[in-house]
Amino acid sequence: MNMKHTAAIGALGLTAISTMAQSNVSPTNKYSWSENCGWMNWRDANSDLQGARHNGRFLTGYVWAENVGWINLGNSVALPAIGHAPKASQTGADFGVNIDPVSGSLTGYAWGENIGWINFGSGPDPARIAVSGRLNGFAWSENTGWINLSTIAPGQFVSICYVNCDGSESPPILNANDFQCFLNAFAAGSLYANCDGSTAVPVLNANDFQCFLNKYAVGCT
Repeated sequence: MNMKHTAAIGALGLTAISTMAQSNVSPTNKYSWSENCGWMNWRDANSDLQGARHNGRFLTGYVWAENVGWINLGNSVALPAIGHAPKASQTGADFGVNIDPVSGSLTGYAWGENIGWINFGSGPDPARIAVSGRLNGFAWSENTGWINLSTIAPGQFVSICYVNCDGSESPPILNANDFQCFLNAFAAGSLYANCDGSTAVPVLNANDFQCFLNKYAVGCT
């Protein structure tokens, strides 16, 4: 990351969420596009420690757009207790981008200091995550227009891999460490481990292990 990125992170106070896990966006497939914002990098905030992360039912982290600055996808620290879907309101105290664990549809709002709210659940082709981890569809910013999350050209799309739990980037990306990472999350009662998105008690159960295995078998783009 260049010095401008580092300085911008310091100015935003991103270190306040240093407990956030490493980004699980692909190190090569990490760009979305907006006609008015330019390329948007989903991985490299704070050397990928605070880039976008797929947490099963919600996104966290920061996206960098060269022309408009940082976009905040939501902070897991502010989310409700395990078993409840993250909120998706439009206030500074309560916002974020939710993931439907079955369909992969995205809903809710991200926030850009320079462009305002970004709606991930609107329009004829709303934002969603494929089983392979590839983002598709569009998000809407009232101030800058549509943000293209779909394939643009080879290597110019975003792949955000839920089962890359440890956020590794050296091949093979998916390995035994991801299972250990998932076990640790399960033991800690983390929302990340609620792979099947269940809400009935106990929220974390054997089905989550099978869900993780199924997603692991599919792999990531």
